[in-house]
Amino acid sequence: MKKVLMIGLDGATFALLKRFTEDGTMPFLGKFIREGVHGDLMSTQNPLTPPAWISMVTGRSPDVHGIYDFLRPHPEGDKVFLKVNDSRYIRCETIWSLVSRQNRRITSMNFFGMAPPPECNGYLISGFVPWKYLRSATSPASFFDELKAIPGLEHKLLGMAISEEKKCIQGLDDSEFMDWIRLQGDRDGAWVDLVCHLMEKDRTELTAVVLDGPDKMQHLFWRYLDPEYAHQVNGDFDEKIRELCLGFYRDLDQRIERLVAAAGPETNILMTSDHGFGATTEVVYINEWLAQNGYLRWTDQAESDAGTKLTLDKIKDHTTNIDWANTMAYAVTPSSNAIYIRRSSGGGKGVSDADYPAYCRELRDKLLAWENPADGGKVFTDVFFNEPKLAGSDSVAEYAPDLTLRLRDGGFVSIVRSGGEIVRPRLKVDGTHRPNGIFVANGPNIRVGEQIQPLDIVDIAPMLLYGIGLPVPEDLEGRVPEEVFTPETFKQFPVQRGKATISGDVASENEPEVSDEEKEALMAQMKVLGYMD
Repeated sequence: MKKVLMIGLDGATFALLKRFTEDGTMPFLGKFIREGVHGDLMSTQNPLTPPAWISMVTGRSPDVHGIYDFLRPHPEGDKVFLKVNDSRYIRCETIWSLVSRQNRRITSMNFFGMAPPPECNGYLISGFVPWKYLRSATSPASFFDELKAIPGLEHKLLGMAISEEKKCIQGLDDSEFMDWIRLQGDRDGAWVDLVCHLMEKDRTELTAVVLDGPDKMQHLFWRYLDPEYAHQVNGDFDEKIRELCLGFYRDLDQRIERLVAAAGPETNILMTSDHGFGATTEVVYINEWLAQNGYLRWTDQAESDAGTKLTLDKIKDHTTNIDWANTMAYAVTPSSNAIYIRRSSGGGKGVSDADYPAYCRELRDKLLAWENPADGGKVFTDVFFNEPKLAGSDSVAEYAPDLTLRLRDGGFVSIVRSGGEIVRPRLKVDGTHRPNGIFVANGPNIRVGEQIQPLDIVDIAPMLLYGIGLPVPEDLEGRVPEEVFTPETFKQFPVQRGKATISGDVASENEPEVSDEEKEALMAQMKVLGYMD
């Protein structure tokens, strides 16, 4: 075993893919699955792009690597502001560094949070970076000029299109659906073109790429993809949109086939997703719930945003609606589904260390017991403690959530003021995340025709290391699953344990942040994908 290709499909779910392999939409993927091993890949506690991909490429859980969301809360005095997470806030070593310092080479394309790029032996371009700033997210820096000279490569598609993200800040208008769908396919196609070019010209032992089109398609167009909501697809326009959506997956099938062909028959291929997907049918206003239950207070000037479109300024400045001096528990980032508890420091206002465990349990119990007046149903199906914080550990990041919520429809909370409403039905069904992602493996050392029990997302890093013949560090949380590889492979290549990974230096709060333009592009994308209701 010498070479591995990992194809990451952001948000991919067997709920759709198995249907598409059966109805002829994705014939190559169907064959690829049948001739290999497949099963669910369980995501992080909050199944979200940043913590999930970072867990996948570190083999560590969010409480170790420190990334919980796109944004992180940053207290300043009595107020809390939001800052963007990037590679400088990953608290442990990535597989790119781990492989590089052991004289192997990597190709890493379009993974979240890899800017500024870590030192690596090979090629790396971070995902979620506007084109204007992509040079600073590329390693080595000289590779940026090389990729611009590759014949036929639409290189500007490799970055986020700021104009497109800002245009969609008020929500995607029907008239923009067709162009948006085509753009997602074109972006995935550009990444495939680049990776195929590199595998042909300068192959590295580990090649990995994320295609993020599936996540974007499913957030906005779930009702066109899931037969359960076919009754919401009416008229010629809707039928055209549905056909374009299916066309995206037909093209995706061909792009996967291209990657597999370029990798060659000697390569073991892993296909993964950071989380799965399903429908979301309602909006839950968590800060409104906290306010009505005495944990949060709005400012006298706070406006109700329920049922309105968020402008970019509102997205950036929504925290000014909270009276921080009189607030004990709050949510500041909707996509983290997290509640933060104000802690006292030396007798100041907040929850003391002694009272903290009981306070967390009280809040959890109230959330789990709460019933929606409209239907009598329990809305909060799970409330997870941050166990290291509950145990008083000082190793967990100070911006780690205190409680993480799971909603009955699997959606993300809203953090804005609703004017009294806690649960509001959505006018149209959208897509949202689920814990069950996908795992598929195929190759010369992989078993054939087997469905396995779910794997954990932290198992991927050990598998990648094993696949290129490197020892698995003793401090990784995952394992190398014997049920994936043939018995002969394990006999010939037993798993070797290696020394612990190298901890990274977390950035100081005094270090320069990403640009305002990058922040705006990221927040605009979060809004259009439904993270900022």
